[in-house]
Amino acid sequence: MKNQQPTIKDVAIRSGVSIATVDRVLHNRGRVSQKNLKAVTEAIEQLSYRPNQIARALSARKSNFKIGITYPKVENEFWAEIDSGINSARNQLRPFGVELVVDHTNRYNRNDQLKSIDNLIKQNVNGLIFTPVSDSLADMLDQHIPENVLFATVIEDTVGSRRFFHIGPDDFQIGALAAKLIHLYTGDNSKVIILSPNAGFSGTQQRVSGFVSKIKQEPLDIDILQICNVPSETEKESYQAIYQITLDCIRNHSSLNAIYVTNGLTQWCADAVKDSGNAGRIKVFGHEFTSEIGELLESGIVCATIYQKPAQQFYTAICMLYEFLIGDRKLQASNIITECSILIKESLPFIKIGGMDLQ
Repeated sequence: MKNQQPTIKDVAIRSGVSIATVDRVLHNRGRVSQKNLKAVTEAIEQLSYRPNQIARALSARKSNFKIGITYPKVENEFWAEIDSGINSARNQLRPFGVELVVDHTNRYNRNDQLKSIDNLIKQNVNGLIFTPVSDSLADMLDQHIPENVLFATVIEDTVGSRRFFHIGPDDFQIGALAAKLIHLYTGDNSKVIILSPNAGFSGTQQRVSGFVSKIKQEPLDIDILQICNVPSETEKESYQAIYQITLDCIRNHSSLNAIYVTNGLTQWCADAVKDSGNAGRIKVFGHEFTSEIGELLESGIVCATIYQKPAQQFYTAICMLYEFLIGDRKLQASNIITECSILIKESLPFIKIGGMDLQ
């Protein structure tokens, strides 16, 4: 037929993606990887598929929203992953007139975080996303954040505040999983120290509670020798404190054969175990992925870590908040539990670290 206009199916075939993916690109419904976004955009141009209508659609949906993001850049390797999630969301939303304004603090400090939030509010953001650094922030957040500014929390929650939604792992179940992993690797008569950085975080407290509960529930033959709070307000303090406390625990508990670190400082605990000459005798379990974790898993000093995919969490939170702001999404659940992965020597080659798993 003469002058037959290309269809959405033609665009899908040319770009090598599904029709649903093309539709998501055209209408900003759901997540689309940068690779697929580029392929669809190029196919549209090559086929001259209603370019004027697309331009109008993009223009009509441009909202000129500002979303403010702040987080504590303390454990640098962990929080650096979040930057990739933020950048992916920025690239996804930029065509729709969305500006992401990013700020961060250098300490796990409540007052620093409130100042950062105040700074973002002054820049007239329409919404906020952040990781609370204290479970005592709830009332203060409601005082600092205007009622017309939606805010969501990621990783850590603020129970009692008017936060719109939260995205993060089920920390209680994560703690229970850590107890099960230790039992699987060390067997009966496990003698465990729990090292607890960020002890004031509700998520940390939930992990410890989940660990203890799992021991009693099954029951598991695990004896908790000590629970040690680890000072962790600044990055340097965090690394030095967990290293030294690990050495102290090794000296004070001759029967110690396993250590559970409740956050991403696992690597520095493992370094202390190795430097003390106890590699092989004391097994380390913890969280996240840092520069030495792969090597430590291979050597067996670290047996397993639980990886919560922080980049994915922030990306999802930003995109969800945008959809709420433009009215494309209704709140069905205010607490969104995210998937975690177990990193062990055998699973490491199959798990994507730090990047985005977008369909």
